Amino acid sequence: MRHFSPSLWLALALFFVLAVLPIGLMGLESLGIQSFSLQDPPAEASDALEGPTLAAYRNILGTKSERTQLWNTAWLGFWATLFSVLLGSGTAWLCYRTDLPMGRVLGVAGLLPILFPPILVAMAFTDLSDARGFVTIGLVLAASHLPFTLALTARGLRSVDGRLYEAALLSRGRLRAELTLLRQVLPDILAGALLVLVFVMSEHGVPEFLSVKGKPWRVYSEAIFLNWSAPGLPGSLRSAQATAFSLPLIALTGLFAWLCLRARRKGSLVTLFSDFRPLPKRNLGAWKLPALGFCLVPVTIGLLIPIWRMLMWTAGATANKGLSLATTRASFRTAWTEWNDELLYTNSVALAVALVLVALGGVLAWHAARRRKPWIEGLTMLTLAVPALLLGIGFIRLWNRPGSPLGALYETPTMVVLAYATRFLPLAVMGLANAFRRLPPEFEEAALLTGRSTFSRLTRILIPLTLPAMISVGILGFLLSLRELDLAVLLFEGNRMAVRPISNSVHFGYEDQAAAFALMLLFCAALPLILRLLLSGKTGEATS
Repeated sequence: MRHFSPSLWLALALFFVLAVLPIGLMGLESLGIQSFSLQDPPAEASDALEGPTLAAYRNILGTKSERTQLWNTAWLGFWATLFSVLLGSGTAWLCYRTDLPMGRVLGVAGLLPILFPPILVAMAFTDLSDARGFVTIGLVLAASHLPFTLALTARGLRSVDGRLYEAALLSRGRLRAELTLLRQVLPDILAGALLVLVFVMSEHGVPEFLSVKGKPWRVYSEAIFLNWSAPGLPGSLRSAQATAFSLPLIALTGLFAWLCLRARRKGSLVTLFSDFRPLPKRNLGAWKLPALGFCLVPVTIGLLIPIWRMLMWTAGATANKGLSLATTRASFRTAWTEWNDELLYTNSVALAVALVLVALGGVLAWHAARRRKPWIEGLTMLTLAVPALLLGIGFIRLWNRPGSPLGALYETPTMVVLAYATRFLPLAVMGLANAFRRLPPEFEEAALLTGRSTFSRLTRILIPLTLPAMISVGILGFLLSLRELDLAVLLFEGNRMAVRPISNSVHFGYEDQAAAFALMLLFCAALPLILRLLLSGKTGEATS
């Protein structure tokens, strides 16, 4: 008989409050069950949904514009995912599978685009090109999200025993050996690709920014946002409409998230024996120079070009003053004077999100991996399937109650931390569950037989052996929190997150100050990676 686990039930209760409850209550509102009637001003009878009813769902995809938006979203997701697989997985293969000069350095450099928020990459792109279309915008979004495919592909390649490849090479030839290797790594590639697809399909900030800049880009998340922000309607009705219109997007992203979970579970999660041998390096020969140029593409598009444009803006490229060092100093001085509080606030929130992800995600991941409860991973995928806009609306509807204790909590940074942690929790659970599965269970069993307490097993065995994965999850949560724009736009305290004033300043023509602030944010994002490299000497191999 299995014993009662307080840690699991506490973690599940917290997840229920943070994810299931707001989403579930929004579902009730979409059916006309006015769970939040005390929060909203009285509505006219014509504006109210009298439930239970499916009236809010009857107009889904009812117009040509909405059908076009959904098609644009799916098509954009396809191109972004395709580019992320080609560039990310291709870079991983060249850096970890061949004798490419500085391969490990380039492999780490390919992960660096995650430092820049996608909205800043889009800003740099619009400053350089008037190009438009699915392919172009897909490449811009792929540049910001391909670290997922690169990291997971690299992890898959490092997990394959080189002896298996050599045996296939000797018995079946080069082509069949490469196909065998691809079959072993394919689940990791697919997992990274589907993560990219899920994030891109729920993206609202970048397409909306490109639309403002004159590029006619309409995606389905805009329909959700417009239904929520409709003027003159009570919050319950706007919430019902936003929830109903989210259904097609949730169905698509839910399917992709489920496939991602299956791919992750079926990946090459093998135990590395003491005589494990890495894959042999392939000789590129005359292809070294083209391969080097290929590996530079991701970091150039996703990091170097944005940094270059931010530096140009800071120096006065858009202020009609001419480029000068004095303008650069003035831009940084103004940005620090106006937004130093926001910078400190953003980093504090991101650090708190990282700690919550490691703590909550660690408990759920341990039970999923060690107690053989795979349904836990499936349950947490709920917040990845739901668009960030809808999750933010759910938090507003649940917690924004002026004059009550819930309202007091809503107007604090704690609400931003909880919302961000809820959004990124599936990545923490998947990453840590993978680390726990690769940990031999004999270690914990031996400690249990010696009579060690639960606390002793946790602090002396489990945490030290999985600490690199925990640090990686924490850094990932920190970086994603710096990038998140959709939740920052919706939540009251989220408006203080750095990416929000940066996007607003560019919109209103203050590119020089915004660029200086963006470079400050970039330094803060790079700091955890620099510290980890200095303290551990590792070049990011535990990123997945």
